[in-house]
Amino acid sequence: MLRLGVAGALALALVTACSAQGAQTEPTTLTLQTNWTTGGQESVPLKKALAAFTQKTGVQVKVLENGDDLNQVYETALLAGEEADVLLVGLLEKQLDWVKNGAVVPAEEYVGAWGLTEELPAEALADWKDADGHLRGLPYAGFTWPWWYNKALFDKHGIPLPKTVDDLVAAAAKLRAAGVGPVAIGGNDWSGQKVFLQVLETYLDAEAARKVFAEGGICANPGAMKGVELFVKLRDAGVFVDGVEGLTADQASALYFSGKAAIAPIGSWSYLSTDAAPLAESTVLGGMPVSTSGTYAKPNAFRGSTSAGWWISPNGKKKLDAVKQLIQYMYQPEVLQSMVADGGITMATNGNATSGNSLLAQSFTELPKAVDFAVMPDLYVPANVGNPLYRATSVAFTKGNDAKKICAAVDAVYRAAK
Repeated sequence: MLRLGVAGALALALVTACSAQGAQTEPTTLTLQTNWTTGGQESVPLKKALAAFTQKTGVQVKVLENGDDLNQVYETALLAGEEADVLLVGLLEKQLDWVKNGAVVPAEEYVGAWGLTEELPAEALADWKDADGHLRGLPYAGFTWPWWYNKALFDKHGIPLPKTVDDLVAAAAKLRAAGVGPVAIGGNDWSGQKVFLQVLETYLDAEAARKVFAEGGICANPGAMKGVELFVKLRDAGVFVDGVEGLTADQASALYFSGKAAIAPIGSWSYLSTDAAPLAESTVLGGMPVSTSGTYAKPNAFRGSTSAGWWISPNGKKKLDAVKQLIQYMYQPEVLQSMVADGGITMATNGNATSGNSLLAQSFTELPKAVDFAVMPDLYVPANVGNPLYRATSVAFTKGNDAKKICAAVDAVYRAAK
């Protein structure tokens, strides 16, 4: 009996020790990859929210920051089975095909299951669906992309804000005579590509614009060619700042922020960082001036719901409970309010978040009344066309290249991608 008692006691002690050891498991860690980098204002509320989430749940979140090369970095890690669990990044270029290629898992089943139906507008969900009806990711941040006009510079030199293309040409000449650059844009990167395509769709209705963005065929499309010819007219009239074909978006924005250029198409991601007098107070948000024979009755600007969304990787699906907790937390009203107030973000969600930021407030109130919103190319330009198209549109910004050469360069990119 004594031996059995000792043996039983030893067995009980061993089981208890093993159980205690098993209970001391490592806390769950999620890896989040994002292009919201430390240098950007949007990272302030993101890091604040992640810290509060960890404190509440115990789930650790390791953040991997990447810039424009995020998709390449992610895909390389994916091949090794070492990809991040969840991503916070926009919908464009290679990301358009991530669900189709198995790089991420479809997200449609999580909208209702995770209680997000009321938070996600139908139009945002539509933007995030692919051709097969799969939801690529969960919409989170949207954007507006107006043309910024420094009214103080216009007033100083007695120039009215342009409403039509002819007004813009006349204003550019007067600004140059006063030593001020007209329109600043990154003619050598993604920002110039967008403005080129914005001008290109001037004489296209929405359906025709979507078709051209998706398929190319610029040279054979009379409406698209009329838009390219308008672009050449603007370029040769000196509407864009000198050296535009070599500028990046950051360099172009710097020209506007320093007062060296009076106009710049800049996205809502810059509202908060420029909310300082006198620049913010003197900036009027508008759009590309109207062509009298064009599609739009008002100046046109871009907006969308694809600036950032939550994507779930194959690795993330293995940690789905923790991913669910993170994403549900990030849609809490207090988090969304912080994203707007502290990050200057235009959310792609329902809700009543407010901001004291004057430019963001202007984009909510005055901008929608002042402009028509054009077809945003990013949802339609194929994934393997976006980056190569930067070079083709740089050709458009370079003087000496006529409409035929420009359309040929663009069409060559589409043909090469097929």
